[in-house]
Amino acid sequence: MKGRRILSLALAVLTAVSLLTVSASAAGFSDMVGHWARDDVEYLAAQGVVKGTSATTFAPDQKMTACEALLFCSRAAGVSEEDKAAIAADWADELAELLPDSLYSWAAEEMAVCLETGILSVTELRALSADDGLLKTISRESLAMYLVRAMQLDAMAKNLSTYPMDFADTSSISAALQPYVYLLDTYGIVRGNEANCFLPKSSLTRAEMATMLRRAMDFMEERGLYAELPAYTDYDWVGGTITQAAEDGAGGISLTLTSTITGTQTVTLPAGVTIYENNMRASAEPLSLLQTGTYARVNLDGNGSVLSVRLGGAVTAYTGTVTDIEPGSVTLDVNGVSRRLEIDRFTAIQADGVSIPAQVLSNQGGYTTAACQVDAMGHLAALQLSSGGRTEEGILRAVDGRSGSQTLTVTAFDGGEARYTLPSGTAVTVDGVAGSMSDRYEGCYVNLRVSNDSEGRLTAVSVDTGTQYLQGTVQTVVTNPQNGLALTDMVSGRNTAYLLTDQAAVRYNGKTARLSDVPAGAFATLRLSNGYVTWMDAYPGAANTVKGVLDAISYGDVITLRVRTDGGETASVTADAAAPPTVTRDGQAGSLESLRTGDTVVLTLQGGRVTAVEAQAQSITVTGTVTRTARRGGTVTLDVRLSDGSAVTYEVDSAAPATRDGRSIDAEELNADDWVELVVHNGVVESITAYEDAGRNTRLEGTVLETDTRDETLRVRLSDGGTLTVDVSGASFLTADGGSTSLRRLSKDDRVQLFGDYSGNRFVATLVILL
Repeated sequence: MKGRRILSLALAVLTAVSLLTVSASAAGFSDMVGHWARDDVEYLAAQGVVKGTSATTFAPDQKMTACEALLFCSRAAGVSEEDKAAIAADWADELAELLPDSLYSWAAEEMAVCLETGILSVTELRALSADDGLLKTISRESLAMYLVRAMQLDAMAKNLSTYPMDFADTSSISAALQPYVYLLDTYGIVRGNEANCFLPKSSLTRAEMATMLRRAMDFMEERGLYAELPAYTDYDWVGGTITQAAEDGAGGISLTLTSTITGTQTVTLPAGVTIYENNMRASAEPLSLLQTGTYARVNLDGNGSVLSVRLGGAVTAYTGTVTDIEPGSVTLDVNGVSRRLEIDRFTAIQADGVSIPAQVLSNQGGYTTAACQVDAMGHLAALQLSSGGRTEEGILRAVDGRSGSQTLTVTAFDGGEARYTLPSGTAVTVDGVAGSMSDRYEGCYVNLRVSNDSEGRLTAVSVDTGTQYLQGTVQTVVTNPQNGLALTDMVSGRNTAYLLTDQAAVRYNGKTARLSDVPAGAFATLRLSNGYVTWMDAYPGAANTVKGVLDAISYGDVITLRVRTDGGETASVTADAAAPPTVTRDGQAGSLESLRTGDTVVLTLQGGRVTAVEAQAQSITVTGTVTRTARRGGTVTLDVRLSDGSAVTYEVDSAAPATRDGRSIDAEELNADDWVELVVHNGVVESITAYEDAGRNTRLEGTVLETDTRDETLRVRLSDGGTLTVDVSGASFLTADGGSTSLRRLSKDDRVQLFGDYSGNRFVATLVILL
């Protein structure tokens, strides 16, 4: 888990400038004598912000590569050396895949800072790395975008509706990059040449970059700009929409905030409190800034005293269908438009009415709808998730009412134990009649409706007192002359023999089975009538170690891990949430939240509980087009032409879920030309997401020239050289590796694949894939 450290708000004086104390004259670059940029270069070199090409030369007229420009920008973000090292460690694995080996050893740390601070995205870095773009010269207009992001002004650029400039070549600046150039021009960081030209497509020299960088850093110091990194801070905060701000009579301000999740809170701001607007330290009177309807986050120290206030502007609400939840993001469909929103520790989260931490969010939660509040800075301020909940069943072991609300301990049929909170007023039925929960029902069968959140709240409980159930470990099984078994009762510890009726139903590991299929040591639940077994459900018993593939994790006071063993069986084991097991994943220390469905795991158990987990990531996601489906014996196979043009055949797991255009289907129903995203584990498909329209409609490929998020259109240069306006208002957006993206995340020169149909001269896309 990422470390949490206090990031002092005093970083308005940039860390990159203040850490080193070497004098400017110590740089002594021989090729800077008499050069117009000498002061800027030697000043930044003395601070360790820029470096020479050798011990005595700077090469001021050498063209900047994209990699050099990004590394220079990373040093402007104000990240401390301690945080930089932690960021590099957290991004190490991903950067090892994204960066060429020739760059990784010396560029990885600062490139990690670029990714963490938003200077560039993973998709952008992947595109740059793919065609050696990092080693190519960078244009002045592209540098403008990266530098504005480094200055933490990206949100301001995106919110601009007009950006007039008087450069003689303004019309040559790419439309998508004009807001960035405008901001740098407005704040005096870039200037035109003697002919008042910006030269957007031209490369820039190391000297020009150094001069722009110093101006940017001076501006950031003056305005208090720095990269506030949520994952690397640990100070307390409160947030919400301002409903009232008034002087408190003692020189301070009484600020009232309202949140859909945390309710209404009032905070007293001291006189002279620092307020940030657009990430910049504001100089206006506080009351003129604290306007009703503006989102505000108040940062607090360990004693609850106010450190600063950060304003996010007006809040926009989105409600839609949840399509994906990943660590750090949620993707939802809002009226046919896919929106991916980043989640950080400054996002207030509520799931089925209960506030929860972001670490427990996953697709396993079954969340179906989301209500989001996004401030004008593009930050997800509040996220409310809801679902229909899930059904659990088992044998009631204990009812604890000492803590106020009741807590039920239930042993599931697979032997896993879980505890659930029973809120006051929850509907409880006993033998079909409304009633209340009591410890008299311990040992009875219960059917539970459970909310999908970390609290495991019960929304409904049904108790069956008229049927006798037993649970325990199978000692022996006999099938001649009559089916029977010996069971050690998990409550009493007694070993007792039972006979099965002729019509008794037997299940083992979730499937219909014969009694002879049940091995000694299995955990079994028996339903009895007149002393005979009429129903039996058994699962593999827990050993000292469990090896296999992780199928699911469910959270609560007791954490349950379900593992598909190498023999194809399913084992369910538990861990104590108060003393969670140690976890390593791919050799790195982690936590339960770092595990992923599909990981190969080795679980160590002591006293029936998991104490250690060793995990290896195994599943991969591939995308392509179906060319043929076939059934061979009991197995469905898919022939797929992958996105890279290669052809491959996969077997499909019989339990693999499959959807086409959001509807559940059988794998055999896939059609040739369906576009698919496959989760593959050890060569076997475990999940299928298909799009029929993508395969059957017109398919085009080209390069993005311009994006328009207001009209929801793309201008694309097609592979044949022609240009086309594309209506993407109803399109889904995906990356080539199957991830979600959006129109806002597309940039000029991105390669895209388009699926859809023509409507007159306009192409209406149903799916856009970022290649």
